[in-house]
Amino acid sequence: MDWSKTKTIFIVTFLILNLFLTWQLVETNSANQISVITEATIQERLNQMNVTIEAELPEEELLGRHVISKKVPLTEEAAAGLAEQQSLRLTEGGEIISELLEPYPTTSEQFWTELQTFLTTYVYQGDEYRYGHFDPETGQMKLYQTFKDKTAYTFDEDPLVLWFDESQQIIGYEQSYYEFEELDGREREMLSSLKALEVLLNDQLIRANQTISSIEFGYYSFFSPQGGVQVFAPMWRVMVEDETYLVNAIEGSVQQIT
Repeated sequence: MDWSKTKTIFIVTFLILNLFLTWQLVETNSANQISVITEATIQERLNQMNVTIEAELPEEELLGRHVISKKVPLTEEAAAGLAEQQSLRLTEGGEIISELLEPYPTTSEQFWTELQTFLTTYVYQGDEYRYGHFDPETGQMKLYQTFKDKTAYTFDEDPLVLWFDESQQIIGYEQSYYEFEELDGREREMLSSLKALEVLLNDQLIRANQTISSIEFGYYSFFSPQGGVQVFAPMWRVMVEDETYLVNAIEGSVQQIT
């Protein structure tokens, strides 16, 4: 073996490797700097327009996928571990219908704490559900399940509906349960919360002197289930004054829901 030639090859190889790693480092730093500059520019635009952001801007992973859910029929086994102060009935579709033997009281001062206690005590996997909407005319509160601790808004279906009486006591509920998983395929780059605001700025949906009261990341389904399966897209839900917009975190498309 010609050790001199071998040594030269090793030296050249290491030099090429070092150059490649240096180039990668420079590219990464440049990309990070561009991202920081871009986000600073978005913030500057908002400041110049006197737009107030009352909500804290969440930081989410920048890679993600669409999500699918499938309804899981609830059984007597699922109902067995729930609080006994209720009369439970299973439907043919696998839902639980509950009628409380005694109304569950709530107070305005401690409502959300009391609601969480009710969910974990009376409802199967109750800690997986999040508040969605309350209809004062019907006394019904609609809640949605979560995936990775983010709300998954189902299309035309209410996974959990609580019934309230005139004294704001819970008197029963109807529950469905879903299992979630990410779709196969490569992860896609997702918009940050600031980038979602930029989309709304560019579409002139955020105007001067307006207030952004909330911005939340979640999953939304806009189509009826096919074969019992629903597909959810990752979305930023942004409330600007009295208007609520959904910004697709992958595609950047916008839908107004109020």
